[in-house]
Amino acid sequence: MTRRRWLIGARSRATIGIAVLGLVASTTLAVTAGAGTATAGAATKYTVVLIPGNTVDPFYITMHYGAIQEAKKLGVTLKWVGATQWEPSVQIPLVKSVLASKPDALVICPTDVVALFNPIDQFVKAGIPVIAVDNTLKNTSILTSAISSDNYQGGEAAADAIAKLAHDKGQVAIVSVEQGVSTTDLRQSGFAFEMKKYPDMKLVALDYDMDNATTAETQTRSIILAHPGLVGIFGTNGYSVEGVGKGVDAAGMKGKVFVAGYDAEPAQVTLLKQGVINILVIQNPAEEGALGVQYAYDYLTGHKSLIKKQVYLPNVVATTTNASNPKIAQYFYKSSV
Repeated sequence: MTRRRWLIGARSRATIGIAVLGLVASTTLAVTAGAGTATAGAATKYTVVLIPGNTVDPFYITMHYGAIQEAKKLGVTLKWVGATQWEPSVQIPLVKSVLASKPDALVICPTDVVALFNPIDQFVKAGIPVIAVDNTLKNTSILTSAISSDNYQGGEAAADAIAKLAHDKGQVAIVSVEQGVSTTDLRQSGFAFEMKKYPDMKLVALDYDMDNATTAETQTRSIILAHPGLVGIFGTNGYSVEGVGKGVDAAGMKGKVFVAGYDAEPAQVTLLKQGVINILVIQNPAEEGALGVQYAYDYLTGHKSLIKKQVYLPNVVATTTNASNPKIAQYFYKSSV
């Protein structure tokens, strides 16, 4: 997603990302702020660590690059540390190892709303500010800020889009990731609640694919067989919607069962243009990364009043019809620079 203009508000910044692979991956960026970006605190070299949900998803690659751009502007040292899979049991040891290195601030996508609380709380007790990006914690009191897209609204938008395509009639289903992930839980809730607006539509199935597109495809085929009146399925993240789209296509139901989902990675965009996926709710990960670094810097330089406790960035809705429109296509993610 070459970030052509992700700026939202006067202090927003953005662009795309660089993948870092391996169980523990670390990239260090140390750039001195140039003329026009220096402030009273610029003489101090701050280190900010960014821990993504994983290091291989284009969403987080894009977030990483947005953070890199902001770090360059502010003269901050940015370190990227993460695992190749979304797994709390893997992320927790990484978080503990980062704490031992004593960074000045932590920007993190917690992979579980409860399990990551204690490891993150150790940073707070050590006087290190923590900004959550994308996912958050159930208890947000210890966070300096939580930055994400408006996930509940995104679920509502997906429901409305399916209802429009299905002429407000029929059965729908959800294929989500797993319980305990704040972002997808909110999308799921928004979709389910919005569907109540349509008296002739009913949510008949909810499955969890554990963030696996192949599992989502298998579940989709089973849902279609079990519910002949099905007109739509909502996949709550990139892997989910990719699997749902392929499952609908394999079942010969393309154009009959409408597919809505999240994110705009290359594989999903291809399926969107083919009409296998009909709707994508696109987030702004580069802006999340950039704003996370900006807030860390604001905290460290004594500008806490500039930090919002909770930030919800707006979503962009792409459809098969508008996918080639440059105003929409500019938001598509890329897997490399």
